[in-house]
Parts: sequence; C-alpha cells; structure tokens
Amino acid sequence: MNTRLAYVRDLKDFAEYVAGNLEGASADDLIRFTRRMTEAGLAVATRARRITSLRQFYEWLRRRQGRPFSIAQDLRPPRRPHRVHRWWTEDQVAQFRAAFQGGIPRVIRDRAMAELGLMGLRVSEVIRLDIERVVHLADAERASLVVLRKGNKEQVLPVTADAREALLAWLAVRPPAPTTALFFRLPYQPRRERVRLHYASVEKIFKRYAAAAGVPIPEGIAFHHLRHTAGQQMASVGLGIEEAQRLLGHANPATTQIYYEVTDQRLRRAAQRLRYRGRVPEAGFPPPARRVAARRRPRERPAPEPRPA
Repeated sequence: MNTRLAYVRDLKDFAEYVAGNLEGASADDLIRFTRRMTEAGLAVATRARRITSLRQFYEWLRRRQGRPFSIAQDLRPPRRPHRVHRWWTEDQVAQFRAAFQGGIPRVIRDRAMAELGLMGLRVSEVIRLDIERVVHLADAERASLVVLRKGNKEQVLPVTADAREALLAWLAVRPPAPTTALFFRLPYQPRRERVRLHYASVEKIFKRYAAAAGVPIPEGIAFHHLRHTAGQQMASVGLGIEEAQRLLGHANPATTQIYYEVTDQRLRRAAQRLRYRGRVPEAGFPPPARRVAARRRPRERPAPEPRPA
C-alpha cells in the first residue's frame, strides 16, 4: 500500500472508533484502540504502521495547538519478527522477462518499468519519474536517472545496460503527449484527470506478467518483489553494503543487511575462494637447520674457607 494512502486510512479507522472526534480523543482511547487491533488479529506490521501513523498525527497536533505533550507519545509499536525476504533466481528473472512479448507500446512501456524495478527502484519512484529526469541515455557510460527518493530527496542513479535498452525502446514508441510523466496510461487520453499510472494499476499489471511467466510472488507484492530480487543480486555479485544501500535508497544500512545474510551456499562459495597460492622453490624444501646444543658451562663452586690453625 502507498505510504500516504495508508496514513490517511489509518487515521480514518481511528476517527470512526472515536466517532470522528480526533482532537478530543484521549490516551485511554488510543490504548483501547490498540487492544482492539490485537484482539481482531491484525498483523504485527499493520498494527505497527497504524500506531506510527497515530503518533505522527498527534505529534503534529501537539505542535499546532502548542500543547506540552502528545496523547500518543507513550504508544509503542509492537516488535516485528525478523523477516527474511524471498526473491527470484536468475532463471525465474529470465522467465519473467520472456513474458513481455510483442512490440506494442503498452508491452514496451511495461518492460521498461520492470527493468527499473530490477535496478532496485520502488514503484512510487518509477511512477513519479519525469521524462527530463532521464539524462544522457544515448551514452552508455553516462546514462542516468534523477530519482525522487523517500523524503523527496533527489538521487542520481546510473542506469543498467538492460534498463537503458528498455528505456530507449520505450522512448522510441512513447506517444506524443503534453505531460512530463515518463510513464502514463495507454492509450493516452488528454481528457483524463489523472495521466500518470497509479501504484495499484502497476501492481495489477505486474501480477499478470508474473502469472503469465509462471513465477511465484511469495510476498504477494509483484513490483516490490523485483526490488528484493535486485537487492539479492547486488549481494550475489559482490557489491559492498554501502554501494547497495545507495542504489536501493535505504536510509538505514541495517535494512540492506537483509540481503547479505550468510547462507550455507554463500558460505561454501566463500570457503572455496580461500586458497593459498604460494609456490615451493624448484630445488625443493631446504634441509632442516641443524640444532646445535649449547655447551653447558661447568658450575662454579665456591672456594673452601681456610681452616683455623
């Protein structure tokens, strides 16, 4: 779910619980609401997101009204269990790519978006791309995207060879349209209020391609699965965590660390690379050094004392 829409929906759910009186709600109302979510069996991630949304809203309200504290300041989201992401193998990626058959603009557009997902972009970053943010595409060494990351931070990303090829193909057939959007709905209809693709539309599109290719979507989110696959591929080809973190746009390196967890297979490959390549001289080993025992010095005895006369 899109972060902004999820935030609005979370506030609407709590507003219904307190009969629309968000400003008049109390800390007890929040506690009862969190208990109700637990009793309803909501997932840990859903409860954590809702609590975070409420904390943000009431912190904003506190600043706006000049209150000394927020009624939600003591709310703590539940701890999420450690989640291990799953991703496609290289063979499954090849199957998925093979599903983009045909030379019609819609398929070419979708293939370009897929390659950006396999670069590690989020769906929100793809649908917000403007055509002028694709720079130096004709030059394979300088081809880049100016991506709007989380928090509206701009980042210049190099374009992979596959993504560059797919983008060039899309720009060659992209219908002329008075919009800055790189990707938009097809067929283009100027009377539409919304020209850009919506994240839900993109998700539906890529679920169809995954189904046609016969590849699984373990976590149920098709486009984000491309991003997980990109993260795993970065780890597999030996990119450092810092490099992968920048390419994926993670604020916290701990998020990137998920893709670098040591598996038995990776550990075995690492052990096989551990080789010592020193060479023995052609003459063979030198003879062992002869050990010469040190001579023991005779023990000096004290001189006898003279006897009395």
